[in-house]
Amino acid sequence: MQWVRQCKDTFIRRYNDLGYITSQLSKRDRVYDEIGALFLSKINRTARTVDEIVDELHAQFSDVSREVLRADFGEFIQELAEEGFLVTGRSEADLDRKDHGFSYLTDAPKTAALNFLAQDKNPALRDTADFFYSYFRDHPVIFGMHLEITGHCNERCLHCYLPRPEKAAVMPLSMARDLLDQLQAMGTVSVTFSGGEPFTHKQFAEMLIYARNNDFSINILTNGTLIRNEIIPVLKQVNLNMVQVSIYSMDPDIHDRITQHRGSLRKTLAATEKLIASGIPVQISCPVMRINKDSYTGVAQWARQHQVRVLSDFIMMARTDFDTGNLAYRLSIDETGQLIRNIINEDETYQAILAAEPPAGDAARKAEQPVCGVGVDNACVNAEGNVYPCAGFQGITLGNVSQQSLADIWANSEALKALRAVTNASFPQCLNCAANDYCAMCLVRNFNESGGDIFAINEHYCKVAFLTRDLVTGTAGN
Repeated sequence: MQWVRQCKDTFIRRYNDLGYITSQLSKRDRVYDEIGALFLSKINRTARTVDEIVDELHAQFSDVSREVLRADFGEFIQELAEEGFLVTGRSEADLDRKDHGFSYLTDAPKTAALNFLAQDKNPALRDTADFFYSYFRDHPVIFGMHLEITGHCNERCLHCYLPRPEKAAVMPLSMARDLLDQLQAMGTVSVTFSGGEPFTHKQFAEMLIYARNNDFSINILTNGTLIRNEIIPVLKQVNLNMVQVSIYSMDPDIHDRITQHRGSLRKTLAATEKLIASGIPVQISCPVMRINKDSYTGVAQWARQHQVRVLSDFIMMARTDFDTGNLAYRLSIDETGQLIRNIINEDETYQAILAAEPPAGDAARKAEQPVCGVGVDNACVNAEGNVYPCAGFQGITLGNVSQQSLADIWANSEALKALRAVTNASFPQCLNCAANDYCAMCLVRNFNESGGDIFAINEHYCKVAFLTRDLVTGTAGN
């Protein structure tokens, strides 16, 4: 007798007539329509026998022989099992033995991926990625939700894009649970918890457990200083996709100067090592500014020794209240060039991606695509229940979940409708730009830095794009 169930790192969703399956372990995904979607709907986290499922299918397709249905369904689950989405076996215990999950002991743990928080599509699955760009544009779905559960933070980072509140709000547990219920009903796959500092929230553990019970892929953004031993079992229990920890330098004087919290590097490193030792996936965020411009290499080397990846943001974002004071710490173009060289030297994966020939795309099709996922497949809710297009886009309030359902806001917000109308064609000066393939347009960076104009592109971003192009093509300095 053959048994089947989805892997513990796999998530299955239904979007109208489409079936979708994705793995937070491999980052692979598949989308199915018609019969494939029906087959997928028969599989969940509870082990079932293939005979039981085939009996159900035969009741729906009485004109198809049971043998044909079994062969077709068997082929379907075999392919998904080979790709790590499902486990099959002769017993439930056999399934448990085969469902290995994340481990740092493998040759290539997922924490070594370029950016595991991003739902990048496997290159072999480009059709899936293209399909979802089109599908979400016509049928917006909150694929990923960012929950800022508190405004409290025990650090005062110089570059932070969130203004320091006079009185920090804290999301009630009841609001978080209600939001997670609504998101589950809407088909959301991923939930990211942040703050402030999420570990200042006294009921954070309950939120994580509730999110796991609602079957989300869970991420946490944290400075790590407040991660205590007693929370580790909960973090293991909820099977996190990733904990992203901010480390600015291996020099405590530099790191602590940025966080304005003495002893923060020591606490952050201790927590990060504790997470890794516990087998919890970790990713390091290393925003680079003038203070730590020479620190990236040290952080990258430490990360490599611990089999984790470092992400670096060297452009910075103005604050959500349009205060640009934090941008005084932004790297100059010359400093940015040196940092990019350091990243390329330290990161072979990043080097390979930059060196790859940009895909030859359909210019007309690209012009019609959204600039990013804002209003299309992601959103943010802060501790007061305000809904924003994304975490940094807090100059535009779409609604409040205390007054409207999330589904109502998502479907009817006039501000969201306006954002959904923005495409690459809205920036005609960029479509044929020589550095277009090396530029990542960001509406919220435009918005925050210009005082509220999403179409105002700052010259600094353009200079960085051309600099990156020149470094990759070997023309820098020529």
